[in-house]
Amino acid sequence: MGISLNPATLLNGNGLDISTLVSEIQAQESGQLTNWQQEQSTLQTQATDLNTLSTDLGNLATAVNALTDPTGALTAMTATSSMPAILTATAQSSATPGNHTIVVNSLASAGTVYTAAVAGGANASFLPSGATGGDIKLQVGGSGGTVYDIPITQGSNDTLNTLVSYINQQSSQNKWGVTATVLNDASGARLAIYSQATGSPGALAITTNTTTGTLYTADLSSADTSILPSGQNSGDIQLQVGGSSGSVYDIPITQSSNDTLNTLASYINQQSTQNNWGVTANVVQDSNGYHLAIYSQAKGPAGALAFTNNTTTLTTVANPATNLTFETPIGGSDASLTIDGIPFSSTSNTVTGALPGVTLNLVSAEPNVPLQLAVGPDTTQASDAINTFVTAYNALISAINQQYTIDPSTNTEGPLGSDGSVRSLQSSLLADVTHSVAGNSAGLVNLASLGISMNDDGTLSVDNTALGNLLNANPSAVQSFFQNSSQTGFANNFGADLTNLTDPVNGVLNLDLAQNSTEQTNLSTDISNFQDQLATQKQELTNQFSQVNATLQEYPALLETVTSLLGGLLSSSSNSSSSSNTSNTSNG
Repeated sequence: MGISLNPATLLNGNGLDISTLVSEIQAQESGQLTNWQQEQSTLQTQATDLNTLSTDLGNLATAVNALTDPTGALTAMTATSSMPAILTATAQSSATPGNHTIVVNSLASAGTVYTAAVAGGANASFLPSGATGGDIKLQVGGSGGTVYDIPITQGSNDTLNTLVSYINQQSSQNKWGVTATVLNDASGARLAIYSQATGSPGALAITTNTTTGTLYTADLSSADTSILPSGQNSGDIQLQVGGSSGSVYDIPITQSSNDTLNTLASYINQQSTQNNWGVTANVVQDSNGYHLAIYSQAKGPAGALAFTNNTTTLTTVANPATNLTFETPIGGSDASLTIDGIPFSSTSNTVTGALPGVTLNLVSAEPNVPLQLAVGPDTTQASDAINTFVTAYNALISAINQQYTIDPSTNTEGPLGSDGSVRSLQSSLLADVTHSVAGNSAGLVNLASLGISMNDDGTLSVDNTALGNLLNANPSAVQSFFQNSSQTGFANNFGADLTNLTDPVNGVLNLDLAQNSTEQTNLSTDISNFQDQLATQKQELTNQFSQVNATLQEYPALLETVTSLLGGLLSSSSNSSSSSNTSNTSNG
């Protein structure tokens, strides 16, 4: 159809409606663009449906592969306890079917060691007066376990709160396997250390609990009695400060010079001041007599004191313990149980190895209560796997069927109704699902023999009662129908075909999707190029009509000028004619 213009409108000075005129011209040329956009929409709809079918096909492949797995649902075993409050269990496919009588005598427990309440609370020092440090040794793992040293330093970790922080830090950094905390109850604040392991590996014990920074000798009857042995006029004591690797200071003993407690204390103090030994000596009187007390001025391990050599009659006594009183450790014992009368022990309440392929979970101890554990095929898992396959198959077949359903409002099939690849996929699936298996001793040759029937639309229905009876009566026959070592089972055959159908490159739907993507890309390019051409043409037409429009808009003014000029010429001509007539009359 042509484009008509109104001359009256064009010549009255209004000019052209350029935008409308250009749109009308391009509308006659853009029919191809509309067709391409409709094709693009169709391809996008087809791609969406193809992706849906591809997802359903992948789900079916996953469900079929589960039926081919030799350690999967069809071979799954279950372990059922008659008393779950005492024991539960799980079984692997390698478990041997059978019934067992089990008695749980005791549970594996984590080791715990704790103290009596500390006077003064969790922020008070637990070092005795005069002590500048201490040493606690914690053994983890019973009598043959590892011993961890916990040196105590005054002002650093000599309160319950600071000691807990120290132990937890050391345990975390060095893998001690314990956790410490402060317990607060009606009796006061106490230290508690818990093992992170159960059974004998988690048994805890305190092997050392002593102070450092002090050294005491045994009591003598007098502070002025010679400490040299009878008949000996000299002797020697060597004092070590700072532990086994610390400095050793020699103290020579001379008769009548420094061979009594009083004179020895004065000598030690003099030498310590002059030579920076870092100790102070005193003579202490108690109910049993007199003894020498040497105190370190250093804290913690640096203040540890010891006599490494002593040829006098002085004898040292053990340093007093810290003010932490450790109670008898508890826990750290192995679990004890019997299985069919055979005793077993376990460091954990999760017991493996007692029954091949079965894991026992001990929940509570009941020494005089036998329970029954039944190990057998897990028919629930097997049934679920078969039903999952049927569900996945039905979803795919239903989605394919939908493509061939006629829409009464348009009298057309679905977007993929004419797609040969979808028809090919449907044929493959129907062939696979009706596949018969030869050589099954129980007569299970096809899905129908398992209680799975095909409906008129190609979907499947499961008679779960019939299937359940088969699984209970002969689970191995059901397994061999779906899978076998020669790869000729129903699921083996179906799985092999699905591997080809779902191939990322050559799979039937993936090829279709690749072609669809290529067509969409080419079509998008054509549409884009055509739209660019239309945009260029629009600009060119706009420029051309703008020039024409400028001329048309000048027409009324030009016409007025011409009219005015013509009017002037006609008026001049009329006046000349009138003058000539007047002259002629006068002459006559």
